[in-house]
Amino acid sequence: MFECALREFHEYDTIVASSVKRKKKGFYSDCVLPIRGLGREKWAVIVHININYEKHLSEGFSKEQIIQECIDFLNQSPPRKKYAKKKTKPLYGYLTPYRAKFKEDEQGQFIEAEITTDERKNKNFWREGSKYRKYRMPSKMRSK
Repeated sequence: MFECALREFHEYDTIVASSVKRKKKGFYSDCVLPIRGLGREKWAVIVHININYEKHLSEGFSKEQIIQECIDFLNQSPPRKKYAKKKTKPLYGYLTPYRAKFKEDEQGQFIEAEITTDERKNKNFWREGSKYRKYRMPSKMRSK
């Protein structure tokens, strides 16, 4: 597994955001993606994952393998506290990758990823996941 970390950023990247001290590690997306269970069991999150991907590409790993190894690393639960009985959950919920782009900026190399999580509200992400429902048409309006 590769060691990865989520990059922190402001909710809105504007001039006003520089005055806000609070940062989080991603935000829930309102995009409707073709994922089974989206908005009911899974929610889309956009994150930036800090990793030196060129090093791993030169070692012979594919882009998909790098993304999966990072997601596996982020899905690890933190260690339990001493004498704790309950198992700990991962910090960001159980993550699965949807799509990703490899990018680079002044802070270094990172992966811009759209992933899904099983938690609708998480303190590490901005906003909250939207609920999507399949609306049923009233019986009077249905064609016979």
